[in-house]
Amino acid sequence: MFYGVQYYPEQWPKERWAVDAQMMQDAGINVVRMGEFAWSALESHEGTLDFTWMDEAVALLHAHGIKTIMCTPSRTPPPWVFDRYPGVRNVDANGKLVNYGFRYTVGLSHSEFIQLAQGIDGAVIEHFAGNDAIVGWQVDNEIGMNNDCYCERCRRRFHHHLEKKYGTIEALHAAWGAHFWSFHFTTWAEVPLPYLSPQLALEYRRFLSSLNIEFTRWRSDLIHRLDPGKFVTTNFQSFSVKHTDYAQLANVIDLNGMNHYPARSPELILDYYRGARGTMLPVEQFTRLLEIDTGPGWMRLWAYMAIAHGACGINYFRWRCARWGAEQFRDGILPHDGQPARRYAELAHMGAEIARIGAQIDRTHPRSEVAILMSYEARWALDAGTMGIAAWDPAEDVIAIHATLRDQNVPTDALDPREDLSAYHLVFAPRLFCIDGPIAENLCAFVENGGTLCLTAPSGVVEEYNVSFDTPRPGPLAEAAGIRVSDLSPLHAPLPLRSTAIPGLDEAEASVLSDEIHPTTATVLATYAGGWR
Repeated sequence: MFYGVQYYPEQWPKERWAVDAQMMQDAGINVVRMGEFAWSALESHEGTLDFTWMDEAVALLHAHGIKTIMCTPSRTPPPWVFDRYPGVRNVDANGKLVNYGFRYTVGLSHSEFIQLAQGIDGAVIEHFAGNDAIVGWQVDNEIGMNNDCYCERCRRRFHHHLEKKYGTIEALHAAWGAHFWSFHFTTWAEVPLPYLSPQLALEYRRFLSSLNIEFTRWRSDLIHRLDPGKFVTTNFQSFSVKHTDYAQLANVIDLNGMNHYPARSPELILDYYRGARGTMLPVEQFTRLLEIDTGPGWMRLWAYMAIAHGACGINYFRWRCARWGAEQFRDGILPHDGQPARRYAELAHMGAEIARIGAQIDRTHPRSEVAILMSYEARWALDAGTMGIAAWDPAEDVIAIHATLRDQNVPTDALDPREDLSAYHLVFAPRLFCIDGPIAENLCAFVENGGTLCLTAPSGVVEEYNVSFDTPRPGPLAEAAGIRVSDLSPLHAPLPLRSTAIPGLDEAEASVLSDEIHPTTATVLATYAGGWR
């Protein structure tokens, strides 16, 4: 089982490295993650690659029984990149050039940046391929964060994306309803970047997600070719993040990595990023969060919670608090002075436990008969919509349902709606606003085979192009659900429910949204207690 920390040797004097390596070994650390922000330390000037310091750090750690998960570093270009290639910078949705003082402010349609990334990442992969001290690879860090770009190059590449997907401009018109507000194009070049068209906005989000996935795929392919037998991972972000379809991104890596920030729906994040693959690795487990008071024992509690949810290891962020920069006051195992304190003692305590029981608990596989579905495309479709519907993020219902099941000690998987559902008896599909053909077929087959599907409003509202169905809601699920929905209304106050079929439901209230539901073949178990519905 991996038991590790994030280590940045380039940020500390070389004479300190041996002290750190010995302290890690004494605490039971067997792996470090390294290199994701190291481009400037490896290539301080264009074309002057120097791996000497990283070779020394990797070898020193290996001599102390510690292997390295090596990261590709192209996500944080050094200042010389922006100075020599100013065109790599992002343009925001308002047309303004993004300053490069923060991380990840490069566009993935910019050919200069892709060439530079291929150069530095390819050099790192080739240099460390075959090195026994390298146990696996991580592609960059938080792929997709801040990469959204609205420059002319991204627009031109988006046009190629549309032509490849739709084939003809007439097919795009048919899918998008292009005569609404005279939104009819004669060439691909006329298609603007997103504004008030929900069809255009959803397609652009798919396009940006595909750039992030492709940017991951070519590094993963290169690693598999040059360093066969080593796993490839990357770290998915918290549940509030929705810039990239992580279910699709998981298809181009071997091991789902994740940021485990336990103040933010921790069990749900673990269940979702475990996904259909059945395991994951928290590559950034915080030692403490400023949002909550974390006394002695919290680090160990969070770590074992992750392991119980299927983690194949724990990797703490970070080894030592940074003395500078934007993360200066993000805690590490060691405080700023580098001396062992409470968190180091907890690290060593659990390290001794992992040494004893790690083989028995490695790659624990939770068994669940209940699943919750979460669709990035449903979230994007709502975000792309008008009239305030972006506030209906499905994640709210996903979090609430998962918390209720957790409080009842019900093991739960969290999945993309295209995954195989045959292992489950009960599946929740909250706010499944956007449904394409494969999703509809999957859910209907689940119901036909005896499964119980629970939908919440608004489900089955639009099809894959973000166009409203021309059949009663919930669209292709209406027959399986046995209902017809004629109206959807936001609730400005809680709406009581009444039921004689379900004990205790009389005390429940509807909130956020309400459907006007007409049963066709369904049995009514509850009704609204007031109003016109």
